[in-house]
Amino acid sequence: MVEKGWIMEFYECDVCGWELNNPDPDLFDLQVVEIIGSCAGCLYCEECGMPCESMRRLAPKEGRMVGLGHEKEGDKPKMSYFALLVRDEVKFIRLSSPESYWATASCISREHVPAWALSHLNLENELAA
Repeated sequence: MVEKGWIMEFYECDVCGWELNNPDPDLFDLQVVEIIGSCAGCLYCEECGMPCESMRRLAPKEGRMVGLGHEKEGDKPKMSYFALLVRDEVKFIRLSSPESYWATASCISREHVPAWALSHLNLENELAA
């Protein structure tokens, strides 16, 4: 991620989303990268279902994140897949990004990663070698 004045530019390997959770505090730090709005003084805060607090990013404590791609079907949330490369291990992360609700990151097993995303990881490893 690069900061340009007040504008943040995100890269394919950044795991970011509204009110993003931290699926594994041993692997990631959670960073607030942008305040979306201030709900503290809002009279309708309890009734509002829209996230307004912050854009958050998972920052690996060690290793390197690789973006594996995205998919979206109809009105379902956008699903993005990532791999965290730490020494000789690979941890997979799925990011669900609904259009008007909080993003959710989950650590998933290799079996739950689509074949097209795994092929992207294989290509990335070949290019790094």
